[in-house]
Amino acid sequence: MFINRAVTVVSLVGGVLAIIISLIYGNPIFPIIAAVFFTLTLIFWKYGYLIIPVFTKATNIIEVHAGYEVPPTRDYIIKKNEAGYYASKFLEIRFYESSMDKNTEEKKTMFESFEKAVSSLKYIVKITLMISTLDLSKHIDEIKTKRSAVEAKKAKEVRVAADENMRMDRELAYWNRLLERITQGERPVEVIAFASTTAFGLTRDEAISRVSRQSKELKTILSSSLGCDVRELRDLDMIKCFEWDYFFPTTQEEIKDTLF
Repeated sequence: MFINRAVTVVSLVGGVLAIIISLIYGNPIFPIIAAVFFTLTLIFWKYGYLIIPVFTKATNIIEVHAGYEVPPTRDYIIKKNEAGYYASKFLEIRFYESSMDKNTEEKKTMFESFEKAVSSLKYIVKITLMISTLDLSKHIDEIKTKRSAVEAKKAKEVRVAADENMRMDRELAYWNRLLERITQGERPVEVIAFASTTAFGLTRDEAISRVSRQSKELKTILSSSLGCDVRELRDLDMIKCFEWDYFFPTTQEEIKDTLF
Protein backbone atom coordinates (compact mmCIF):
# COMPACT_ATOMS: atom_id res chain seq x y z
CA MET A 1 0.00 0.00 0.00
CA PHE A 2 2.78 2.39 0.86
CA ILE A 3 5.27 2.42 -1.98
CA ASN A 4 8.33 3.57 -0.05
CA ARG A 5 7.95 0.73 2.48
CA ALA A 6 7.40 -1.77 -0.31
CA VAL A 7 10.56 -0.65 -2.13
CA THR A 8 12.51 -0.80 1.14
CA VAL A 9 11.39 -4.38 1.78
CA VAL A 10 12.10 -5.43 -1.82
CA SER A 11 15.61 -3.95 -1.62
CA LEU A 12 16.24 -5.75 1.67
CA VAL A 13 15.02 -9.07 0.28
CA GLY A 14 17.16 -8.57 -2.84
CA GLY A 15 20.25 -8.02 -0.69
CA VAL A 16 19.60 -11.14 1.37
CA LEU A 17 19.05 -13.26 -1.78
CA ALA A 18 22.28 -11.95 -3.31
CA ILE A 19 24.19 -12.93 -0.15
CA ILE A 20 22.65 -16.43 -0.17
CA ILE A 21 23.49 -16.95 -3.87
CA SER A 22 27.07 -15.75 -3.32
CA LEU A 23 27.50 -18.28 -0.49
CA ILE A 24 26.12 -21.10 -2.65
CA TYR A 25 28.05 -20.37 -5.86
CA GLY A 26 31.01 -18.40 -4.53
CA ASN A 27 30.59 -15.73 -7.20
CA PRO A 28 32.30 -12.42 -6.14
CA ILE A 29 29.76 -10.36 -8.14
CA PHE A 30 26.85 -11.16 -5.86
CA PRO A 31 28.31 -9.56 -2.69
CA ILE A 32 28.61 -6.33 -4.68
CA ILE A 33 24.97 -6.66 -5.78
CA ALA A 34 23.99 -7.32 -2.15
CA ALA A 35 25.85 -4.21 -1.02
CA VAL A 36 23.95 -2.16 -3.61
CA PHE A 37 20.61 -3.55 -2.43
CA PHE A 38 21.41 -2.91 1.24
CA THR A 39 22.47 0.65 0.39
CA LEU A 40 19.16 1.19 -1.41
CA THR A 41 17.36 -0.21 1.64
CA LEU A 42 18.95 2.39 3.90
CA ILE A 43 18.28 5.21 1.43
CA PHE A 44 14.60 4.37 0.98
CA TRP A 45 14.13 3.69 4.71
CA LYS A 46 15.58 7.08 5.61
CA TYR A 47 14.60 9.28 2.65
CA GLY A 48 11.78 7.38 0.96
CA TYR A 49 9.31 10.16 1.78
CA LEU A 50 11.40 12.46 -0.45
CA ILE A 51 12.37 10.02 -3.20
CA ILE A 52 9.04 8.29 -3.82
CA PRO A 53 7.05 11.49 -4.62
CA VAL A 54 9.69 12.39 -7.24
CA PHE A 55 9.43 8.88 -8.73
CA THR A 56 5.62 8.80 -8.77
CA LYS A 57 5.48 12.29 -10.27
CA ALA A 58 7.91 11.34 -13.04
CA THR A 59 5.97 8.16 -13.84
CA ASN A 60 2.54 9.79 -13.22
CA ILE A 61 1.46 7.08 -10.76
CA ILE A 62 -1.90 7.72 -9.07
CA GLU A 63 -3.03 5.72 -6.04
CA VAL A 64 -6.72 5.13 -5.37
CA HIS A 65 -7.99 4.42 -1.83
CA ALA A 66 -11.74 3.75 -1.51
CA GLY A 67 -12.67 6.52 -3.92
CA TYR A 68 -9.94 8.93 -2.82
CA GLU A 69 -6.98 9.67 -5.06
CA VAL A 70 -3.36 10.25 -4.04
CA PRO A 71 -1.73 12.14 -6.95
CA PRO A 72 1.84 11.59 -8.20
CA THR A 73 3.12 14.51 -6.08
CA ARG A 74 1.70 12.75 -3.00
CA ASP A 75 1.15 16.01 -1.11
CA TYR A 76 -2.66 16.10 -1.00
CA ILE A 77 -5.69 13.80 -1.23
CA ILE A 78 -8.53 14.51 -3.67
CA LYS A 79 -12.01 13.13 -4.24
CA LYS A 80 -14.51 13.76 -7.04
CA ASN A 81 -18.27 13.78 -6.66
CA GLU A 82 -21.15 14.92 -8.86
CA ALA A 83 -20.70 18.59 -7.85
CA GLY A 84 -16.92 18.94 -8.21
CA TYR A 85 -13.69 18.13 -6.37
CA TYR A 86 -12.63 18.09 -2.70
CA ALA A 87 -8.90 18.38 -1.93
CA SER A 88 -7.31 18.02 1.52
CA LYS A 89 -3.86 18.81 2.87
CA PHE A 90 -2.38 17.71 6.19
CA LEU A 91 0.08 19.45 8.53
CA GLU A 92 2.16 18.16 11.42
CA ILE A 93 2.34 20.41 14.50
CA ARG A 94 5.32 20.21 16.86
CA PHE A 95 4.81 22.07 20.11
CA TYR A 96 7.84 23.51 21.92
CA GLU A 97 5.90 25.77 24.29
CA SER A 98 3.23 24.95 26.86
CA SER A 99 0.77 27.08 28.79
CA MET A 100 1.96 25.22 31.92
CA ASP A 101 5.28 27.07 31.65
CA LYS A 102 3.67 30.50 31.52
CA ASN A 103 2.23 32.83 34.12
CA THR A 104 -1.38 34.04 34.06
CA GLU A 105 -0.68 37.06 31.88
CA GLU A 106 1.40 35.08 29.39
CA LYS A 107 -1.31 32.39 29.17
CA LYS A 108 -3.93 35.06 28.50
CA THR A 109 -1.81 36.63 25.76
CA MET A 110 -1.12 33.25 24.17
CA PHE A 111 -4.77 32.19 24.06
CA GLU A 112 -5.93 35.60 22.84
CA SER A 113 -3.34 35.53 20.06
CA PHE A 114 -4.51 32.09 18.97
CA GLU A 115 -8.20 33.05 19.09
CA LYS A 116 -7.61 36.18 17.01
CA ALA A 117 -5.56 34.24 14.46
CA VAL A 118 -8.12 31.44 14.12
CA SER A 119 -11.07 33.84 13.93
CA SER A 120 -9.51 35.40 10.83
CA LEU A 121 -9.77 32.11 8.93
CA LYS A 122 -12.51 31.94 6.31
CA TYR A 123 -12.56 28.15 6.03
CA ILE A 124 -12.95 25.11 8.31
CA VAL A 125 -9.86 23.66 9.97
CA LYS A 126 -9.55 20.40 11.89
CA ILE A 127 -6.89 19.98 14.58
CA THR A 128 -6.33 16.46 15.92
CA LEU A 129 -4.45 15.52 19.10
CA MET A 130 -3.35 11.95 19.93
CA ILE A 131 -2.31 11.67 23.57
CA SER A 132 -0.59 8.75 25.30
CA THR A 133 1.25 8.19 28.59
CA LEU A 134 4.94 7.30 28.48
CA ASP A 135 7.31 4.90 30.21
CA LEU A 136 9.31 7.21 32.51
CA SER A 137 12.64 5.35 32.46
CA LYS A 138 12.79 5.05 28.68
CA HIS A 139 11.39 8.53 28.15
CA ILE A 140 14.12 10.25 30.19
CA ASP A 141 16.83 8.58 28.11
CA GLU A 142 15.06 9.55 24.87
CA ILE A 143 14.75 13.19 25.97
CA LYS A 144 18.45 13.38 26.86
CA THR A 145 19.37 11.83 23.52
CA LYS A 146 17.21 14.29 21.58
CA ARG A 147 18.54 17.23 23.60
CA SER A 148 22.13 16.16 22.95
CA ALA A 149 21.41 15.85 19.22
CA VAL A 150 20.08 19.41 19.06
CA GLU A 151 23.02 20.73 21.12
CA ALA A 152 25.49 18.98 18.82
CA LYS A 153 23.77 20.33 15.71
CA LYS A 154 23.70 23.86 17.14
CA ALA A 155 27.39 23.71 18.04
CA LYS A 156 28.36 22.30 14.65
CA GLU A 157 26.38 24.70 12.48
CA VAL A 158 28.00 28.00 13.41
CA ARG A 159 26.56 29.91 10.50
CA VAL A 160 22.92 28.98 10.71
CA ALA A 161 19.91 31.01 9.61
CA ALA A 162 18.31 33.16 12.31
CA ASP A 163 14.95 31.36 12.16
CA GLU A 164 16.63 27.94 12.38
CA ASN A 165 18.74 29.13 15.33
CA MET A 166 15.59 30.32 17.11
CA ARG A 167 13.89 27.01 16.38
CA MET A 168 16.79 25.06 17.93
CA ASP A 169 16.83 27.33 21.00
CA ARG A 170 13.09 26.76 21.37
CA GLU A 171 13.51 23.00 21.07
CA LEU A 172 16.35 22.94 23.63
CA ALA A 173 14.23 24.93 26.09
CA TYR A 174 11.39 22.47 25.53
CA TRP A 175 13.52 19.40 26.32
CA ASN A 176 15.00 21.11 29.42
CA ARG A 177 11.54 22.02 30.74
CA LEU A 178 10.33 18.48 30.11
CA LEU A 179 13.24 16.95 32.05
CA GLU A 180 12.64 19.36 34.93
CA ARG A 181 8.97 18.41 35.12
CA ILE A 182 9.72 14.67 35.13
CA THR A 183 12.36 14.99 37.87
CA GLN A 184 9.76 16.84 39.96
CA GLY A 185 7.40 13.86 39.70
CA GLU A 186 5.11 14.91 36.85
CA ARG A 187 3.70 12.07 34.74
CA PRO A 188 4.69 12.78 31.10
CA VAL A 189 2.42 12.34 28.11
CA GLU A 190 3.23 12.36 24.41
CA VAL A 191 1.12 14.58 22.16
CA ILE A 192 1.03 13.99 18.41
CA ALA A 193 -0.78 16.88 16.73
CA PHE A 194 -2.05 17.28 13.18
CA ALA A 195 -4.06 19.90 11.35
CA SER A 196 -5.97 19.45 8.11
CA THR A 197 -7.84 21.70 5.74
CA THR A 198 -10.15 20.93 2.82
CA ALA A 199 -11.13 23.02 -0.20
CA PHE A 200 -13.84 22.55 -2.83
CA GLY A 201 -13.56 23.45 -6.50
CA LEU A 202 -15.63 22.91 -9.61
CA THR A 203 -12.46 21.67 -11.31
CA ARG A 204 -9.49 19.67 -10.03
CA ASP A 205 -7.08 22.58 -10.51
CA GLU A 206 -9.37 24.98 -8.64
CA ALA A 207 -9.64 22.65 -5.63
CA ILE A 208 -5.86 22.07 -5.54
CA SER A 209 -5.09 25.78 -5.84
CA ARG A 210 -7.48 26.68 -3.01
CA VAL A 211 -6.27 23.99 -0.62
CA SER A 212 -2.64 24.97 -1.25
CA ARG A 213 -3.39 28.59 -0.31
CA GLN A 214 -5.30 27.49 2.79
CA SER A 215 -2.48 25.18 3.86
CA LYS A 216 0.16 27.91 3.59
CA GLU A 217 -2.00 30.38 5.51
CA LEU A 218 -2.80 27.82 8.20
CA LYS A 219 0.89 26.95 8.58
CA THR A 220 1.76 30.61 9.16
CA ILE A 221 -1.08 31.21 11.62
CA LEU A 222 -0.44 28.13 13.75
CA SER A 223 3.34 28.57 13.94
CA SER A 224 3.13 32.27 14.85
CA SER A 225 0.26 32.11 17.35
CA LEU A 226 1.18 28.86 19.14
CA GLY A 227 4.99 29.12 19.01
CA CYS A 228 5.28 25.74 17.28
CA ASP A 229 6.85 24.24 14.17
CA VAL A 230 4.47 23.26 11.38
CA ARG A 231 5.27 21.28 8.23
CA GLU A 232 3.19 19.95 5.39
CA LEU A 233 2.93 16.17 5.29
CA ARG A 234 3.69 14.12 2.19
CA ASP A 235 3.65 10.54 1.01
CA LEU A 236 3.41 7.94 3.81
CA ASP A 237 3.06 10.53 6.58
CA MET A 238 0.13 12.19 4.82
CA ILE A 239 -1.69 8.92 4.12
CA LYS A 240 -1.07 7.72 7.67
CA CYS A 241 -2.51 10.94 9.08
CA PHE A 242 -5.55 10.57 6.81
CA GLU A 243 -6.16 6.98 7.89
CA TRP A 244 -5.77 7.84 11.60
CA ASP A 245 -9.13 9.59 11.31
CA TYR A 246 -10.63 6.09 11.22
CA PHE A 247 -8.22 3.80 13.11
CA PHE A 248 -5.15 4.76 15.12
CA PRO A 249 -2.46 2.96 17.19
CA THR A 250 -3.57 1.62 20.57
CA THR A 251 -0.16 1.28 22.26
CA GLN A 252 3.13 3.20 22.45
CA GLU A 253 4.86 0.36 20.58
CA GLU A 254 2.38 0.64 17.72
CA ILE A 255 2.93 4.40 17.50
CA LYS A 256 6.71 4.00 17.28
CA ASP A 257 6.34 1.26 14.69
CA THR A 258 3.90 3.33 12.63
CA LEU A 259 6.19 6.35 12.72
CA PHE A 260 8.85 4.03 11.25
